[in-house]
Amino acid sequence: MSDIIIYGLGGLVFYQAYVTIRLVRSKSFPPEKKGRQALFIWLVPFIGAATTLAVLATDKEPPARSGSS
Repeated sequence: MSDIIIYGLGGLVFYQAYVTIRLVRSKSFPPEKKGRQALFIWLVPFIGAATTLAVLATDKEPPARSGSS
């Protein structure tokens, strides 16, 4: 195999793993939806990860409240 193909596949796996970790750490979605989105990321290689990352980027988590009242 050509080196460029191996590096490209390695980069794709790294990108999908990054998006999966971001999804798991997200507090915006229930666990059932996270499972379906993780399947989408890995079954539709680049497009699934890009779509999920776009949704995570547009979804704003509520800001953390300070401890003082």
